[in-house]
Amino acid sequence: MKLVRKVYKSLEARRVFPLEVPLAEILLAILMFFVGWIGWAGVSYGDEAVPETLSLEDAVHLALLSSKEVQVARETVELKKTIKDETWDKYNAVLIRTHIPGTDMYVSLPTGQDPTGMVFKTDYDWRKAERDYEVKVASVVASVYQKYSAAVLAQKQVEVAKLNVALKERELADAEARFKVGAESALVVAQKRASLASARSELAQAEGRLNKAYADLVELVGLPRGSKPALVSQVDFAPLKVEDLDKEIETIIEASPQVWTAQETVKLQKNTYGMVNSYDVDKINLKLAEIGVDITRQQLYLALLQLYNNVKALEENYEALQQSLTTAQEGLRIARLKYELGMATRAEVLSAEASVVSLLTQLENVKWQHAMAVRAFYEPWAWSGGGIGGASSTSGQGGGS
Repeated sequence: MKLVRKVYKSLEARRVFPLEVPLAEILLAILMFFVGWIGWAGVSYGDEAVPETLSLEDAVHLALLSSKEVQVARETVELKKTIKDETWDKYNAVLIRTHIPGTDMYVSLPTGQDPTGMVFKTDYDWRKAERDYEVKVASVVASVYQKYSAAVLAQKQVEVAKLNVALKERELADAEARFKVGAESALVVAQKRASLASARSELAQAEGRLNKAYADLVELVGLPRGSKPALVSQVDFAPLKVEDLDKEIETIIEASPQVWTAQETVKLQKNTYGMVNSYDVDKINLKLAEIGVDITRQQLYLALLQLYNNVKALEENYEALQQSLTTAQEGLRIARLKYELGMATRAEVLSAEASVVSLLTQLENVKWQHAMAVRAFYEPWAWSGGGIGGASSTSGQGGGS
C-alpha cells in the first residue's frame, strides 16, 4: 500500500491526473502504471511492454496519460492560478460582502487598489484555462474514438479485400479450366487475370491503410511504434431517443464552453467598465460582448440541429443495411445449398460470402460512426476540431486569455 501511495504522489507531482478526476479513474491509472512497470500481458521490446490487447477504455486512459497537449493545458491552469494569486496579493484584493443598491442582495466582490481591473482579468483567465483544460481532455477522448474506430474498420476492410482476392483467384482458376477444354475464350481469361491483379492491389492498399491506422492509434496512446495490439472493444447500436429536441439542445448549449466564455466575457466587461477605456468605448465593448452571446447561441443551435440530423441519417442507413444484410444472408444460404447439390460453383458461393462480409463491414462502420455522432451531439466542442466556435468581443482592453 505504501508503494501505491508513493506511485500516486509521483504521478500527482508530474500532473498526470486531470482536475477533480474520480477516484476510480485515479486508481485505474495507477493500476495501468503498475501493469506497464511490472510487464503488461504481452511481448516485451527492450524496456517497453507492448500489450497483446487494447480496449477502447484502456486506449483513452493511455492517451490522457501520454498527451503532451493535456499536460500543457494542465500546467496552464496552474500558471494562470499563480498569476491570479499574485495579482490579488499585489493589489491587496479581498472579497467583501457588498450590497447591491436597490435590492436585498449581497455579493462577494474583490476590493482594493486595482485601477486597471487586473484582479478581474486574471481571475477570468484562470477559470477560462480550467475550461480549456476540460475541452482538451474531451478532445483527446474524441481523437481516441476516431483513431480506434479507424483501425477497427481498416481491419474489417482488409478481411473484405482478402475474401475478394480469394473470389477472383477462384474465378480465374475456373476460367482457365474452361479455357483448356475450349469452353472459354482467351479474352475472358485475360479479364479474370486483370480482375485478380486489381483485387490484389486493393488488398495491398487496404493493408497500407491498416498500417497507417495502427500507427496513428499507437502514437496517440503512447505505445511503441510498430506495435499492433488486438483491438477488442465493440460498439453497440442504440438509436438516439430525444423527447424534446429544442429542450435537449438548449441544455447542451448551456453546458457549452463557448457560451460560458461569451457570458464570462460580458461579466468581465461589466466588472472592468471604464477602468482602461473611456465609458463610451466600453459601452460599445459591452454591447458587442452581449451580442456575442446571442451569436454563439445561434451558431451552436444550428450546429446541434445538423449533428442531430446526422445521427438520424445514420440510423436510417443502419436499418437499410440490416435489410440488405438479411437478403444477402439468405442469398448465401441458397448458394451454399445449391453448391452442395452441384447446382452452383464455388465461385458463386464465394461471391455470396463476399457480399455478406461487405455488408457486415458497412454495418460495423455505421455503428462506430453513429456512436461517435451521438457523442458529438452532446459534446460538439470536443469533436468539432474548432469548427464550432463562439463569437467573442474584440474590445479595446481584451477581456480574454
